[in-house]
Amino acid sequence: MVESVRARADLREIVSDYLPLKKSGSRYRGLCPFHTEKTPSFYVDAEKQLFYCFGCGAGGDVFKFLMLYEKLEFPEALRTLADRYGIPIPIASRGPESGERQKVLSANRRAHDYFREQLRQPAGERARKYLSGRGITAGTIETFQIGYAPEGWGGLKGHLATAGINEAQAVLAGLLAKKEDTGRTYDRFRQRVIFPIVNLTGETIGFGGRVIGDGEPKYLNSPETPAFSKGDNLYGIGMAREGIRKEGYAILVEGYMDVIALHQAGVTHAVATLGTGFTTGHVRLLKRYTDRVVVNFDPDAAGRAAARRSLEVLLESGFEVNVVALPPGKDPDLFVREHGAERYRERLAAAPPYIEFLTRDVAARHDLSGTRGKVVALNEVLPFLARIDNPVRRAGHVEMIAAVLGIEDRLVLQEMQDAVRGRRKSLQPGMVAGARGAWLVNEAESRILRAMLDSRDVRKAMLDELEEDDLEVSRIASIVKVIRDLVVKQEDVTYPRVAALVSDDARDIITRVAALPHPPATLEEGRGCLMALRAARLERQMGDIQKRLETGGKAMEIDELLRRKVELKRRIEALRQASPLS
Repeated sequence: MVESVRARADLREIVSDYLPLKKSGSRYRGLCPFHTEKTPSFYVDAEKQLFYCFGCGAGGDVFKFLMLYEKLEFPEALRTLADRYGIPIPIASRGPESGERQKVLSANRRAHDYFREQLRQPAGERARKYLSGRGITAGTIETFQIGYAPEGWGGLKGHLATAGINEAQAVLAGLLAKKEDTGRTYDRFRQRVIFPIVNLTGETIGFGGRVIGDGEPKYLNSPETPAFSKGDNLYGIGMAREGIRKEGYAILVEGYMDVIALHQAGVTHAVATLGTGFTTGHVRLLKRYTDRVVVNFDPDAAGRAAARRSLEVLLESGFEVNVVALPPGKDPDLFVREHGAERYRERLAAAPPYIEFLTRDVAARHDLSGTRGKVVALNEVLPFLARIDNPVRRAGHVEMIAAVLGIEDRLVLQEMQDAVRGRRKSLQPGMVAGARGAWLVNEAESRILRAMLDSRDVRKAMLDELEEDDLEVSRIASIVKVIRDLVVKQEDVTYPRVAALVSDDARDIITRVAALPHPPATLEEGRGCLMALRAARLERQMGDIQKRLETGGKAMEIDELLRRKVELKRRIEALRQASPLS
């Protein structure tokens, strides 16, 4: 069987479907699809039916090329090529469960044709109006092979029988349901718009149906069958894989219509789960193409809960995850129809990292006016942070979390850093009681004070570089003002002298900073800490912008907010690179 397919398949023809090839002597040459290069080093030998890249070393036959490019297992590559060249695959070649699987696929093909035809018939007028009302074009209907299951209990059943599909086979495929008391069978999908679920090799493995009218359930999927498992498949993955490769990440949405609307708008790297939570099977599928995901579930409570569940699985699997938050009442389908693809792409570009999204979500639900509330909120975030394997990534979120939750208590900050390093899911018991909270300062403020009090040269340079807004909410602002006044008056700047001129609370800060062991002050450290303070200030501004984005607004206002957020994000990243605390 394998040799029959190998003999019929033309490697040059297959490779040319994916990249342009030029004749080069007796071979064909092109840019390698498996690594980035400017000078072609990828060769196809049409006579030997082999390919090889002199740049990255990838090579093999037609099966290997498909497996590498499409991220397929060998049986999938074999089926793909066999289908392309019209070669029937013997039952014995399909594996132990392939007999039942093929029965399901055969029934599904017949049902697929039936649903497509019904959409074109007079009975499908309501479905056509529904799709038109949702902005779905005839071209998109054809691309996604959308169909219709009419009213009645036996239309599909009769069609399958005429096509030689018996009741047992149709029940196995989930196309017919059976009454337990009488044993009678009937059409599972009735009066529903039908969305075929297609796998990576182009097989129709199941169906999803959206009811027309007020019936329940609103969406109905095929049950688990020998050909279909909800936890191992994603809607739209076959059509999205090229878009995912091109963009470098996948968009994970909730429903069929979200995927269809986004693809129709040109956002072709969107996929959806199939009425189930995100699973390790979904992770394996996405891992073939990317390790970056933007999650965009509905903004209601259920959607946010679904996003959280998905995040847990993605994080534990090493994915880099961002979250798009749309205005209330706007799912991706509605947002794209009302505002267009470009506005949606702007939202994607401004999507915050998942931990920032979660932290802001938690902050909105807790009273952060006291240390106790901040610790409780932090304990809700830490379990998600602990799921990140990469220690550098974990540590990179500490400053943002502290800024969003307003954590300035040094004891809490230190405990949070220890918890993050150790991947603990909560702070140590008793942390609330041990934290003073009111007048302790963060690490950047503490280092800046030490630098300015310990070194005249550093003090002069720091005062020159400080901007008016750098200390707008800082608890060392009054102390720095006293230091500046002493410098202007050309008086000595010492710990006792400064402490004598500030309030009791500020004096407490100076005393604690002086008591802490620290290396000699340097200008480089002072500047780095100043960068950290500025980054924290911009983080607060970005948080305010995010809150305004989530409440919606006029198109021009949203555009300006998105522009400002992207600019702030760029500036924050630059500041973090310059800070020793990042």
